[in-house]
Amino acid sequence: MTRVGIIPPPITITADDKRLKAGKPAPDPFLAAKCLRYDAPTCVVFERGCGKWSYRSRRLHQPERSKIANCGAHYIVENMESVTCEVEGNKLRFTVSASILT
Repeated sequence: MTRVGIIPPPITITADDKRLKAGKPAPDPFLAAKCLRYDAPTCVVFERGCGKWSYRSRRLHQPERSKIANCGAHYIVENMESVTCEVEGNKLRFTVSASILT
């Protein structure tokens, strides 16, 4: 991060962190929230896909949409251009303008 001019946060937890004993859906990935003293239910999670499944093309076809929806997603978007974020006091308000979740 410092190489590209970004000041690293005091705590970082990545996929190869030795503290992570198991991946999703185990609670281990939420270790970052705990280390930062945030309650996991108040955190926002952005996923590229469902479990180990990922898509190769930009456009999702109906079978892939249902796989993601069955993982408990609240919203599914084609890309992040459909998501905006505004700061309201000490909170963030996310708006999804075009969800493809059926």
